Amino acid sequence: MHDCPTCKVPLHGHELVCPSCGTKQRVKLGSSKLFGSEQAAQKPTINLMPFVAAGVIALGVAGYLLKDSWIGQLINRPPQVEDPIAKMTFLEARNIIETKITEGVAATGGKTTFKWQRAGAEVDKTSEGPVEVEAQVELKDPSERKAIIDPVKEYFEKAGITTLNVKDEKLHATWTYSVTPAPAQTQAE
Repeated sequence: MHDCPTCKVPLHGHELVCPSCGTKQRVKLGSSKLFGSEQAAQKPTINLMPFVAAGVIALGVAGYLLKDSWIGQLINRPPQVEDPIAKMTFLEARNIIETKITEGVAATGGKTTFKWQRAGAEVDKTSEGPVEVEAQVELKDPSERKAIIDPVKEYFEKAGITTLNVKDEKLHATWTYSVTPAPAQTQAE
């Protein structure tokens, strides 16, 4: 610090002109071995920490307020898993059921034949509407049926199958699987 030679107002050393009287000042160029030589007078630097702290606090408050908004719910929502059965047609579901049962019985060394019926009359597998299915199988062990039928039960409703009768004449056994359709879901608004 030094005083202005004209008006004796204290100056900081970086003013080129005295703010009080307007007299030009001689600014000393300092040299330091630690920081190198200064070629021009430096203005005092601004402390950025208050601005950084205010920014961090503002982001924290914004994040807290947004977590309950629709934006926060959109960000935190788990990914929606689509049901592959919902996309398939009744015919695709019937084909999957027939294929998996046939493959399961064939893996045990047996054969399978299917009859598609509606109200006791035989119908084509491609006909729309609820159907009863009769499957003639040849199993070696009655417990094998669970491993074959259980994986396809989830397709019954989509396929429109109300009853699946699995008959094994070799074992003299008949197993009946009935499906009651789920009630229609209403969307609440």
